[in-house]
Amino acid sequence: MSPIRDFTSSEGLNPPGRNIDADAPTALRQELVDVFFQIAEQQSQWPTPQHIYQVSCQSLGVQASGSPARGFRHALGRDIIGVEWQRVYDLICRLWPEFETQGFGEQYREGINRILAGYSIVWELHPDGRLRRVLPPDAQGQIAAAVDELRQPRFVAAARLFDAARDAYDDRPRRDRGGCANAFDAMESVAKVVFSLPNATFGNVLQHVRSNTILQPEITTILDSVNTLRNHKFGHGMQTPFDLSSQEVDFTYLTCVGGVMLFARI
Repeated sequence: MSPIRDFTSSEGLNPPGRNIDADAPTALRQELVDVFFQIAEQQSQWPTPQHIYQVSCQSLGVQASGSPARGFRHALGRDIIGVEWQRVYDLICRLWPEFETQGFGEQYREGINRILAGYSIVWELHPDGRLRRVLPPDAQGQIAAAVDELRQPRFVAAARLFDAARDAYDDRPRRDRGGCANAFDAMESVAKVVFSLPNATFGNVLQHVRSNTILQPEITTILDSVNTLRNHKFGHGMQTPFDLSSQEVDFTYLTCVGGVMLFARI
């Protein structure tokens, strides 16, 4: 068990919700430094505190000192204060392989995620070393199931689009238009494969679905509304400003994820 936030990570002590998505508070930065060195200092093998310090400085674009007068912890704690907030999260991902390759990946991930949760940060570190947005368990399960479905060779193009959608949705800051557009395109790609309509529009696909009574009419109507939303708000090549709210982006993204699952399992 990691000693990182051993008490304040207990149920009921963390702030409610995950709502910080454009900041890396100063106190959070210091706690992250503690995670880095708490693991590096507890064993005599690789990675050493000096290595973690040097890699961190280079990742942040800061000149590393050969032998900081007050130690590696203090030096990195000082340097990490002055960088842009996005670079702090970049550093979390950069240090992941340094710990994972030496068998400390899960300990590192647990410590990082306790701190991110404690500050209501919208991301958490996943077992692949990437930061993903925290979603309700059912939504996370649906995304994982969609990833599994898209491993089928026939869905290789859709899988690339779905990966692009996840990258945009999980980015720092989130790329809302890209998340919506690529999630919709992944859904459309799956539908075209399933119904052998490679040159059809999504509207054509829905006409096929209606004429063959493949889905309930109400479901087809919902999908048609999502298609209208895409055409009006986030279709590729559109010049109009993207104006969906954060909650509307969540709804659109997760609806398209559901569409991927719906079509893939027909």
